[in-house]
Amino acid sequence: MIKKWLTFSIQSHLFLAISAFVFSIGILDGNKKALHFSVALSVAIFGVYNLNRLNKLKTNQLSNDLIVWYQRNSIFLKFTAIVCLFSSASIYAYLIGRQPLSLLFIAITGSITVLYIYKINKINLRQIPGTKAIWISIVWTLISVMIPKLTMNSFRWGDLHYFILFLALTIPGDLRDSEIDSHKMRTIPQILGSRKASLLFYFLITSFLVMNFLFNNINIIGISLVLLFFSVLISKHIPFRYELMDGVLFILGIGYLIG
Repeated sequence: MIKKWLTFSIQSHLFLAISAFVFSIGILDGNKKALHFSVALSVAIFGVYNLNRLNKLKTNQLSNDLIVWYQRNSIFLKFTAIVCLFSSASIYAYLIGRQPLSLLFIAITGSITVLYIYKINKINLRQIPGTKAIWISIVWTLISVMIPKLTMNSFRWGDLHYFILFLALTIPGDLRDSEIDSHKMRTIPQILGSRKASLLFYFLITSFLVMNFLFNNINIIGISLVLLFFSVLISKHIPFRYELMDGVLFILGIGYLIG
């Protein structure tokens, strides 16, 4: 039963959505709108990532295991993804109101997301060589950091260093998908190879933690939790090793709350 629920939470991106919620609560801690923004982010992540997978299912861009799993759960996931996206849009609309800069970034985020998942007039952002990780990192930075902090008047230019974290977290997913991603996409593992891409991942995470510590966003306890988390996941015998890397968001959120 535990393995079944673990598989569902990983494959459906529920684990990622929960991790995003805890991360958001951590970086927005102390603001009365933190809970609302965190819920909006969490359900948006669940909806977007599942619609992306369902679109890949249509175009036969998933591994055999994922094809079987998504075919079995496609109706449920499509319904919940649509409900989540509608709910997220409603919450963001309520929170942002008429703040022009936040509205602009929401529009940019939505446009990038749609053009990343679907082809519109033969345009698909994820197919532009070497840019897949960049698009994902931009969207995560906008929706989880810039938009809520701008809305709450707490944004600092130093907050842009979160882009490094999100860029790093694209690498495990690309390592997992390296065999099914088109070589024309030129993802980071395809360009550098698996070993160098893994080293880049740890370098980026380390750089982010150092910068985060200097900006007083996380303390030694939080950094220790992240390092302990990675020391456990470095074992190749752990199932869903690459997918569980998203749990660094959860650990960071806990670290911020402790700090």
